Amino acid sequence: MMPKPQPARAPAPAHTPKARPDARPMRLALGGGGIAVLSALATAIVLPPQPAAPVAIDDPQQEVTEPPATQLQVKRPVQYVQLAPGETAPPGAKVIDASAPTPMTVVVTITAAPQPTTRKTTVKTTQSGRVVP
Repeated sequence: MMPKPQPARAPAPAHTPKARPDARPMRLALGGGGIAVLSALATAIVLPPQPAAPVAIDDPQQEVTEPPATQLQVKRPVQYVQLAPGETAPPGAKVIDASAPTPMTVVVTITAAPQPTTRKTTVKTTQSGRVVP
């Protein structure tokens, strides 16, 4: 048998690219915006915080009162230093005589009433939860 001749293919039309809008203006706008954002972030990180702006007073006769100062109490640890013979304490230091009685620490231990003992029972089960005798 003889192969059947294939019909001749028509040549494909020439491929013409689609017209697209020019992307350069949008790229420039996005690039400029990115540089502006980067500059603002760098400025916010580098500059120290600014004090609050003063409040404008409408009436010049009105006095500005400051809020009351907050009282803070700082508890500093006490350091005891034993001086060697011949040493003197620095000026302003409180000197305690070595023969003075030392403060006494009393430790009180309170024991609770004994708890009633409970009997512990071990229950063996299978993986499904069934109790094994």
